[in-house]
Amino acid sequence: MSSIPIDLSQWLALRLHLEPPHLEPNQRGKLVVEVDIPEDCHIESHQPPEPFLTPTELSLDPIEGVVIGPVQYPQAEEKRFDWSPVVLLVYRGTIRLEAPIEVAAEAVAGPRQIRGQLRYQGCTPFTCLMPSSQPVEAALEIG
Repeated sequence: MSSIPIDLSQWLALRLHLEPPHLEPNQRGKLVVEVDIPEDCHIESHQPPEPFLTPTELSLDPIEGVVIGPVQYPQAEEKRFDWSPVVLLVYRGTIRLEAPIEVAAEAVAGPRQIRGQLRYQGCTPFTCLMPSSQPVEAALEIG
């Protein structure tokens, strides 16, 4: 049996943006991360039903003068696979993660970078891959 190498560093396509892209002190917005999952594949949900599965998790680094709220994850799809005795909760296709952000009243004007990691476990129709992470980064302009 031959194996096909999979480059996990580019397995998911990520698009990040801020809504709105420019925030004033005391203003709220949100970070949006759109995740494109390869066709016929899936990633585990944020709350997988089995403890040995790695949840999809977006972690964001703290930024001075900016409060980042809890990440909101989409509704997972219930899916049964031949190799699993239980119904799994998965994400397929394109999903959207959102994190509310609020600029503090005393925040100094200027550019900031929102940085973090998206951790996930991807699965093809035949096997689940080792858990992986991809960096995320978005520019934020204050003032």
